[in-house]
Amino acid sequence: MNDYLGYAGKVCVVTGASSGMGRALAEMLVDCGAEVWTASRREADIPGQAGWVRLDQVSRDSIDTAFAQLPGRIDCFFGVAGVSGVKNGYIDTFIIDFVANKYLLDTYLAERAAPGGSITFVTSTAGVRWAKGELIGEYRAIVEADGWDATIEAIHDLDMDDAGGTMAYMLAKRAMNFLVASKTAGFAARDVRINAVLPCSTGSRFMTEFYEAVPGARKQFEASVGNGKPIADPSVMGRACLYLGSELAEYVSGHCLVVDWGLEAATLTCQAPDMLGMELI
Repeated sequence: MNDYLGYAGKVCVVTGASSGMGRALAEMLVDCGAEVWTASRREADIPGQAGWVRLDQVSRDSIDTAFAQLPGRIDCFFGVAGVSGVKNGYIDTFIIDFVANKYLLDTYLAERAAPGGSITFVTSTAGVRWAKGELIGEYRAIVEADGWDATIEAIHDLDMDDAGGTMAYMLAKRAMNFLVASKTAGFAARDVRINAVLPCSTGSRFMTEFYEAVPGARKQFEASVGNGKPIADPSVMGRACLYLGSELAEYVSGHCLVVDWGLEAATLTCQAPDMLGMELI
């Protein structure tokens, strides 16, 4: 039997693996024969994993401590950890969903990502249309800031600190998609691919938080999956990540893979209402 995915013996790191799509992905990687390391705020008890380290992405020190315990060479990195913003303030949400990922990418993965390897981040369909010029103007300075402190200062400069965590969530996801695109050429020079998965509404603690905090949220999120499909199981997004990180996607880099059963395509072709209330082109 051919190993088309090519994970056997590869060192893989998954953040946010204690639940949801991160856990589903980690379990699949173990099944594929990878050496799987998980990093999360809560312990990830994945049968067969090589190890777990504590990682709280709101803290730079926690990231540094976690990477001091992780392997020096990483074949496949999956950044799944994040928060919805419902239970976090604007700045903390932005730090967890964007700043931490940017920091670990620049500080650690730039050196540890192995040639021939891959980096995959999970963002959100809340971040589609990230390439629109007027939107890039909102977050270019954040993406291009040098280092943890400068990035947070650039976020403060937006003067939206009181806007709420869910607003930070949407902007952080767009910024992550732009970050992935902006890093593609640099990592390509080292023979490393970098991509993002943009999940539609997926059954997880995120959904529960939104249901509890936002009136009518359940109906809205059920409508954010295309063509009447139910809210996705976390394993659906785990499989999308598994593909992008694998040898099957050898020539795929700089790509934002929208996993929404065609809703964005239907929206752009005016076959479905625009859930984001944005100009389509």
